[in-house]
Formats: sequence, C-alpha cells, structure tokens
Amino acid sequence: MLEFSGRSSETGRLRALLDSRTSSVTLVSGIRGGGKSRLIRRVLGDHRGLMYTCPPLPDAGVRAGLVAHIEQAPDAPSGEGRFPDHSGANWTVIFERVSAHGRLPDRPFILVLDDAHRLSEARSRFTSPLMEMLSRRNREGLAPIHVVLAGQPQGLPDPADLEPCFAETIDIGPLPLRSAVPLLPGSNAEERLLAYGVFGGIPRVLERLDRDVTTGTNVRRLMLNPEGALADAAADWLERDVQTPARYFAIMSALSAGEADWATVHAGVPDLTRSGQVAPYLARLSELGLVTARRSLDAAPAGRSTRYALADPFLAFWFRFVPLLRFAPGIEAESASYGRAVRPSLDDHLSSVFPEICRQHMRHDAIETLGANAREEGSLWGPGYEVPVAGLLANGAAYYGATSWTPEERADSPVGRIESAMRECRYGFGRERRLRLVFAGRAAPLWLRREIARRQDAALIDAEALVGEPTRA
Repeated sequence: MLEFSGRSSETGRLRALLDSRTSSVTLVSGIRGGGKSRLIRRVLGDHRGLMYTCPPLPDAGVRAGLVAHIEQAPDAPSGEGRFPDHSGANWTVIFERVSAHGRLPDRPFILVLDDAHRLSEARSRFTSPLMEMLSRRNREGLAPIHVVLAGQPQGLPDPADLEPCFAETIDIGPLPLRSAVPLLPGSNAEERLLAYGVFGGIPRVLERLDRDVTTGTNVRRLMLNPEGALADAAADWLERDVQTPARYFAIMSALSAGEADWATVHAGVPDLTRSGQVAPYLARLSELGLVTARRSLDAAPAGRSTRYALADPFLAFWFRFVPLLRFAPGIEAESASYGRAVRPSLDDHLSSVFPEICRQHMRHDAIETLGANAREEGSLWGPGYEVPVAGLLANGAAYYGATSWTPEERADSPVGRIESAMRECRYGFGRERRLRLVFAGRAAPLWLRREIARRQDAALIDAEALVGEPTRA
C-alpha cells in the first residue's frame, strides 16, 4: 500500500467542509490514479459515514448495490423504514434511508459515492432527491449530512444542479515534487529530481516504483518489459475514458515532446483536415485532467495564443518512448531498448518537463528560496521573447526565470537571456523589485554561480532547493 504523502491542503479543506454544521455536497475530482479515494478514506476515518463505490451498471444495479450497502452498515437504523426490496428502491427512498442515519443530533453523517461519474453514465436522476433531503435537514435544523461525490470531472454533476447545498469542488491533481520525493528512487537531490521528471506525481504510478534501484532500472522493469506494471498504463487510461482512442492517442503523442500550440497539436493528427476539429479532443483530454492549457501572462484578454501540455511528466515520458518500443517490430531486451532509444533522448525529455516543475516550485515552495510564494505564476512569450517561468510574488516582486536541465555554455548565459526578454516584454514593468531566477536541474557551472552571486537581483534555484534538501557546500 502506498504511504499517504502530501495533500495537506486538500485534506484540510475536506475536513473543514465535513465539520460544517450545514448539510452539503462536495465534489472531489481529478486525474485517474490521483489518489481521490485514498484522500477521502483518510478524512472519513474521523467521521461516521458510508463509502460506496458506484459500479459500472445501469441505474437499477447502482441503486440495488447502494441499498445493500446502507442496510449492512454497522449502525443502520432497524425496524420501520428498512428496504423490503433492494431492487425496487428509488432515489427518494434511498436518500430518506440515508437521512435516518443522521439521527444523532450532534454528529454529522458522511455519505461518499466514489466513482460517481458512473451515475452520469447510468443516467441516474439522483440530484433532485438528494437536494430535497439535504435542504429539508437544513430547514429543520437537523444534524448535518455531508455527501461527497468523487470521480472523473466530466461525469460529476454541475454545481448549479446542487444548489443550495453545493459546498466546493476539490481537484486532486498529481503530487507536486516535494510531496512525491519520499516515494521516488535516488540517493541525492539530482537523482530524485530526475525520477520525478520520468515518473511524475500520479500516486498510482509512484506506488509501483522500487526505491532501492535506479530510475533507469524502474523504467526497464515497469515500462519496457511487456509484462511490466506500467507497460500499458497510459493507453489503458485512455481506452477506459474515451470511445475512439486513436486520435486522442495521437494528440498525447504530439504533446509528449513538450508544450505546443494549437497548430502543432493539429499537425500531430494527420487525418484531421481542419484545425478546428482538434478542439473537442483537447477539451475532452482537459476534462480528464490529462492535458493543461495556458496563456502567456501578458496576453491580451481577447488573445487566442494558447499552449497545451500533458499534465504530468509520466504521461509525457510514456507517450514519447513506450509506444515506439512496445509496438515496434522485433524483439529486443529491455536494457538494450533503454540504451538505444531512451538514454540518448532523456535529457531532451527532462528539459521539456522541467519548466513546469519550476513553476510548481514558485506556487508551493518559493517561500523557502525567495521569502514568498507566487501569487501569480506562469510564462511569458511573444515576438522576440520567451520566459518559461514568470509571475509575481506575494511580496509584490516580479520574477523572470530561465530553466536549464543541463549545464549552460558560457556563451549562452541564462541571465543574459532573461535580460533580453525583459527588454522585449512589458510584464512587471515599473515594479520596485524584478528578480532574475535561474533554475538548474543539474549542477550549475562555477562561472554561472559566480555571475549570479555578483547580483542582488538574481538567484540560483538548483536541484537541492527544488527537492528541499540542504545546498551543497
């Protein structure tokens, strides 16, 4: 069993919602394998409640299973009101029976419907009866019942349909680097940073890792071995969630080389004749939490320049390398495949996912390196400039960051690139403090360290700072 790591913010938010004195509905959504169920079970352990995983059955089958689960609960009310026939109970009757669990005046009762997107697939008409039950309890001042609907975001109810009892949506994305570190292989910061750049932060992926061997060995065993636990993982996720996966697969493959604009994504799907045809596929992948979309921080409100990226480094690595090796003709040992196809391009892959890891640091951990976290973070791009990490700190300072996975050549100073970009864009102009940040995945050369040390408006953020380990002497 994967140890519970990170999620302190999400855990605190859910606990606060479930401690409310008003009956409510909370949505918990996120990427497949992101740990939604694990998080809910951890919080539910502090409360009275039931957790039911909705099966992939028609509505009658879902209702029958929930009825049986309610009746088997240790503190199920006895006597009048018990279901005479599991298959015949409608949603109104079911929620009235749930309401009977909330009879203790000072203790909330929690009902969790996991994989609740299946209710939408089964066309279950449960929202109106649910709202009627919760609203009545609130009107009558009864002990609160909190309902948690967890599942894929595209199948959960619209919050507008849950009023007036809707509380909040909690999105469970991949673990950030710092939270994933205890689960990653590697004996130092650079090795663990490399491992995150390959395996990312999806808990269902991380639980497969052997922390006692190298990242390369894990790749060979888990992905390049046809019997490996992750050999078909990303393709399986797509096939479960979309009806015709071929075009989705092509888009994911096009994005595996790094962030791309609309035209690049469209070019990766040759049978789409018009660029507009890619829109519904990107929208669906975004709903599933597999793709993210971003605009430049200085883009005009009506601007249409958007870039797309895969939501986690594991997805980028899998779609870049595994299909080529798994579906190619011929049989080759995993070690030979790794050496021939993966190792020569590994730095290029890590360079493509590294900027998002750095932006993530600014969101969550910059307070340790710069004294404040970002209140606005993203990138800047336009004619003549490209700044992969940029934004505003909570203390008001603007920052501009260059990212480099491998050591820089002296002729191409990242500080110089930042200065050039700052002259071309207007973002942050007039701010009292404007910081130049250099993010380095591997050891920065001495000349770069000295250049940054001479400036009060520049800082080096290396692997140790990103991972959260002491800086080398």
